[in-house]
Amino acid sequence: MKFVAWFAGRPIAFLLLCGLVALAPSRAKAGVGDVFMTHYYDVATSTLPSASGYGGAGVSGGIGDGLVRIVNGDDIATQQRGTVCAMIYVFDDIEEMQACCGCPVTPDGVRTLSVINNVTKDFGVNRGNLNAGVVDIMSVAPNLLLPTPIALPPQISNLSPSGWACDPSFQFGPTIGVTAPQRLQVVPGLRAWMTNTEGNVPVPASPSLVKGVSEDEFQFSVIDQGHFGDLTDTCFFLITNGSGTGACSCGSGDSFSKAPQPTPVDTQRN
Repeated sequence: MKFVAWFAGRPIAFLLLCGLVALAPSRAKAGVGDVFMTHYYDVATSTLPSASGYGGAGVSGGIGDGLVRIVNGDDIATQQRGTVCAMIYVFDDIEEMQACCGCPVTPDGVRTLSVINNVTKDFGVNRGNLNAGVVDIMSVAPNLLLPTPIALPPQISNLSPSGWACDPSFQFGPTIGVTAPQRLQVVPGLRAWMTNTEGNVPVPASPSLVKGVSEDEFQFSVIDQGHFGDLTDTCFFLITNGSGTGACSCGSGDSFSKAPQPTPVDTQRN
């Protein structure tokens, strides 16, 4: 009852949530657990405390930038010749969403983001602590179709010249008079990795750090209706009330698939 009441008056979000599974492509083992990925980031806790108080001088922790690489190894989405939107939601380590953005990833394309320069650069809630936290990524088809080109908030990427855009809130269209499609079409084509640079204090502790770099794959997780609603609603708040803050940015990578359209082949025999 609480869930229904919470979405009363929010038909778009409610329909999106109802379609979370229904619109998943018919593919073996595909589902909400194949399209939602999560990872931690830690870029400074070996020298500075995080929002929750971990870290500082003399402790082990992150030390330096990380790189996020997202690839699209599939060609499922019908829009934009298979281009998929990586909807990115960034939290500090006290569970406060600080930024969100929607970034296109073309088939067999790679998008590269710096944690410091793209993922956490423009935090939106009280200029939040960006030393450590969580990055969530959802793999979906482009979800906002613009009838004419317009300027968009920094959280929303425009796949020019197609008119499609990646809206991580799934709710921005009506604010500019666009009500369709705004639908959720999950496409399990994305995979993501992040590098982590660690500084480990020797035991017994000494001023010197043992530095190491690892690259880890984002882990798939199941996203439920409540979590999806929290992600999209908080992101919508950042987009509409953040005065330009609360935005991650998409780094480097193609925004528009230049792949040639396949030539139809008649497979029927007379």
